[in-house]
Amino acid sequence: MKHLPRTNYKEVSGDGYLKRIVLEAKDIGLKDTLLQEVQFTAGEKVAFHFHQVTREIFYCLAGPAPFVINGQPVVMNEGDCLICEPGDVHGNPVIDNDFRILVLKVGFREHDTIWLEG
Repeated sequence: MKHLPRTNYKEVSGDGYLKRIVLEAKDIGLKDTLLQEVQFTAGEKVAFHFHQVTREIFYCLAGPAPFVINGQPVVMNEGDCLICEPGDVHGNPVIDNDFRILVLKVGFREHDTIWLEG
């Protein structure tokens, strides 16, 4: 058994979001795996990007959670799950409301993100 208290999560700020690293590969013995909670703030935006190798599984904790994926608007509601495959271009050009998601990164690689705009 491992207890990972929220107070120990590492926080990482980005443009339009705040990530909390919930667990890393070393915590569960699964190579190239990362779980993070991501909080998005109304009025911000996240530039379009994709991952070369990493697959991302989104789980909506509090929504609605709007994204644009491969040019298609998608709105996740609380409890919805969404899978972004490597190469899927995604971002949030306009964040209208605060929302939170869990992101499970499978096949995670550092420096795997290709940003398409500032």
